Amino acid sequence: MNFEIQPGETLALVGETGCGKSVTARSILRLVPEPPGKYVAGSIKLNVKGKGVVDILSATTKEVMAIRGERISMIFQDPGKALNPALTVGSQLAEVFGQHRLEMILEAAGIDPSKASRAEKRIAKQRASFVQTRIFALTRKKKAEALQKAIDNAVARSLADTGIPNPKKIMKSYPHELSGGMKQRVMIAQALACDPDLLIADEPTTALDVTIQARILELIQEMQKRRGMAVLYITHDLSIVREFADNIAVMYAGHIVETGPAKEVLANPQHPYTSGLLGAIPHRRTPRGELAAIPGSVPQLINPPTQCHFASRCPWAASACKTMAPALHTIQENRKVACFRFDSAEDLLIENADMPTPATLAGGN
Repeated sequence: MNFEIQPGETLALVGETGCGKSVTARSILRLVPEPPGKYVAGSIKLNVKGKGVVDILSATTKEVMAIRGERISMIFQDPGKALNPALTVGSQLAEVFGQHRLEMILEAAGIDPSKASRAEKRIAKQRASFVQTRIFALTRKKKAEALQKAIDNAVARSLADTGIPNPKKIMKSYPHELSGGMKQRVMIAQALACDPDLLIADEPTTALDVTIQARILELIQEMQKRRGMAVLYITHDLSIVREFADNIAVMYAGHIVETGPAKEVLANPQHPYTSGLLGAIPHRRTPRGELAAIPGSVPQLINPPTQCHFASRCPWAASACKTMAPALHTIQENRKVACFRFDSAEDLLIENADMPTPATLAGGN
């Protein structure tokens, strides 16, 4: 798998449930648990302002912790599970600022970061115990109040940026007291609190009604334009991709099979799987009861086949497809496809009879 995202760009990673979209997203942040997961090879490179290119897979745990939340943030599918039910919204956002914006909080409280005591730093980071917090509040009342005010102001600004009304009231709420749309806004505020370079949105509108979905997507788009960040949008909803994504990467059984500008790929798909996905979308012109489906089933990914993963379901499959896996290569400017229909028998050192029917780009499939 190979893809890149530029600043200000929205890349949609599309595919059916179980194809590896969420695992890909978690891998970028090194959130795949080991075991059972394992990083075998490859690299995940991030161009960090002022530091150059950093390979996340080879970075130290401390470096990765600094990247998470500050340089790369993630909005998870279910905010009800991602937010801690035992902590208020304000406490959870305060942890983000304490972890990544400690100096800003200390300065806002009138404390010189270079001279801050250990206790002051622990309070600002939200890592002090209840007893430590109470002792600090009693013995250094003015500093305790200044720190709390600085934290509250930072959290309130972050919530207000996402259009949450009365942010100071929401700060004191617990996740279960909020609606689904409001919880998702809190997740967005938490993800964008430190102005990341890359936002990963893993199906952020799951379980929300259509009107709330539109508002959340428009909010992400608005925040992206304002901050110039890149967005990796993970979804299986192609109608959303058409409207909100610049580029698209179509994923099948753990592999990217087609990439390119979203509107071009959706208007003229070149991989048979992409064509199948688009063919399964109902239209107003579709006769009732005649929804198309891709025949067959997805191969087992525990012991994946060495051939093309889509060969058993592909109407174009030939002998080559059942013995080798095609590489993702360029077929047009900004368009890449993993399909032998764009290869030549000569390049593959096989007979013409083993090749599928060549594709004609001008006419689509």
